[in-house]
Amino acid sequence: MTKLFYFLLIISFSKTLAQQNITINELELIKLSLQKSYELKNASHELMMDSIDTKTIKQNFIPTLSLNGMYAYGGSNINADIPTLTLPFSGINLFEGSTEFDVKGNFFNTNLMAKALLFSGMQVNYGSKANNEKIKAKNYMLDKERANIIKDVIDTFDKIELMKQAKLVLTESKKRLAKEKERVSKAIQNGLAIPYDRQKITAAELKIDSKQTEILGNLNLLYLKLAMLTGKDITALGTYIFELTPWALHNDEKNYSNRPELKALDASINAFEYKLKMNKNAFLPKVQAFATLSYFNLFDASIDSSLETPITGQPVNLDLNHLEGFPTYMLGVGFEWELFNGLKNNNATQKTTIEKNIVQNKKMDASEKLELFEQKVKIDLEVKNQQILLKGKEKEVAFNTLHLAIKSYQEGLISISDRLEAETDYQQSVLEYYKVIALQRKAALESLISTGSLTLQLLSNQTL
Repeated sequence: MTKLFYFLLIISFSKTLAQQNITINELELIKLSLQKSYELKNASHELMMDSIDTKTIKQNFIPTLSLNGMYAYGGSNINADIPTLTLPFSGINLFEGSTEFDVKGNFFNTNLMAKALLFSGMQVNYGSKANNEKIKAKNYMLDKERANIIKDVIDTFDKIELMKQAKLVLTESKKRLAKEKERVSKAIQNGLAIPYDRQKITAAELKIDSKQTEILGNLNLLYLKLAMLTGKDITALGTYIFELTPWALHNDEKNYSNRPELKALDASINAFEYKLKMNKNAFLPKVQAFATLSYFNLFDASIDSSLETPITGQPVNLDLNHLEGFPTYMLGVGFEWELFNGLKNNNATQKTTIEKNIVQNKKMDASEKLELFEQKVKIDLEVKNQQILLKGKEKEVAFNTLHLAIKSYQEGLISISDRLEAETDYQQSVLEYYKVIALQRKAALESLISTGSLTLQLLSNQTL
């Protein structure tokens, strides 16, 4: 008989595992929670900024065009000692001794300049690749956050359904006790029972009322949490039916090496590799093409000097209406080659190497811990699967014992305390059965997380 029971229980359990792990309605709430998550939204905004940074780095090769202009009024006192010049016929000496010039004028200048970076010394190439690896690392960590949100939402489903099952068990117990109390009350009137039994039943009913009140409070909190996670109205959530059945794990060849945390660390190591290449190539020259088109105008200028004309003896003063130049242009290629920067680049290389080593050590440490965690959750899942079978048998035995106790009490073979104890044992066995199912589902989710497999795509495929 025992072997037959185990056989039937295993068949029943196998059928349960063949069912969907989540329903379409549950999948809808999971999607809503992922859409609502403020952490995911902020992380997405940060990734958008990182993408803009990558574009900015690559856009260094895009030519730039700038226009500048200047107006100024200025003057200067110039002292010049020009070699003396003797005129051939008159013998007059010009520029004898020092000569002073007082120059004043207005000046306007404008330039249109185009520049194009031709070679960055590999800084743009490696810089953009390093930033892309940084974006990859953040995307992998987003996958981890999504998995945690999915796990939290499903765990909330399971807790809600667990509370519902507890409420149902207590309601059924209360109905049985009410019938028992009615029968005992009639027996007391006929002198076949004593009021003590009725009082014990009343006390048991009050305990059930207390437990139901606690369950209702927990349910309200869980619905509030689910409403916060999904943005769905609490009233609408009350109409959802959640499944609390053992989670069926399908064949999955992935292992801990597929964890997003390890992939993120790999991407970070690659980013530091590109950063090292940037530092090592910093000695290369930067080449730039340029073209300028300019206009200048010196106008309303005057030059007053200490020179005098030989004949009249009047000072030599000159006025300039304007001196204009346009178009003035220049085309060419220039380069900048930093030959020595005071060992700054060497220090940056050493620092980047140390940072890379730190991330490599973090990856090794994480790999060891995640491998251990994967083994732990697999063992835990196997234990929970076995416990479901055992708790199912305990529930069956408790159910049979309860009905035997009810019949025995009615026939006067056991006391009211034994009858109520059987009721309590049955309640406990049912709750423990559903608790271990909830724990099995949690272990299954942890197992999926341990291999980086808990994704929305996986859940969507399992609801088809």
